[in-house]
Amino acid sequence: MCLQEEESVYHLFIHCRCVSGLWHLSFSLLGVNWVQPLTIKSVLTTWTRKIKRSWLLGIWKMIPLAMWWSTWKERNQWIFEGKGRSYQDFKLYFLRTLYSWSQVLGDGINLNLLNFVNKISIKGLLGVPQCEATGSAPQRG
Repeated sequence: MCLQEEESVYHLFIHCRCVSGLWHLSFSLLGVNWVQPLTIKSVLTTWTRKIKRSWLLGIWKMIPLAMWWSTWKERNQWIFEGKGRSYQDFKLYFLRTLYSWSQVLGDGINLNLLNFVNKISIKGLLGVPQCEATGSAPQRG
């Protein structure tokens, strides 16, 4: 996908710069420090967290699957249709996929995409007040 290295399963789903950006985005949102494993098996065996909120635990479990699904769909679009999304659109596609899949968990069912991202972010978990319309922190005067 990034056309910088030979495509392998490990490169495509873990180490490709495009996918690495998704991993970084996910970890940043959740406030997690993570050293990326070399193999998919290692990702899956180390992908455990003690998260008390069951809704967030469900999201955590969905992240690798949503990322790999989004990556596979993007790769196929490049190969079979000769076109792909911009990097920003690829990140948004991943977040929309994660948001869409999260609807089965119930707790975030009335959220829009922006509020969903806020709810899973470390700021949302810590209870930092957010503006309803924009999802950004209120300005202090």
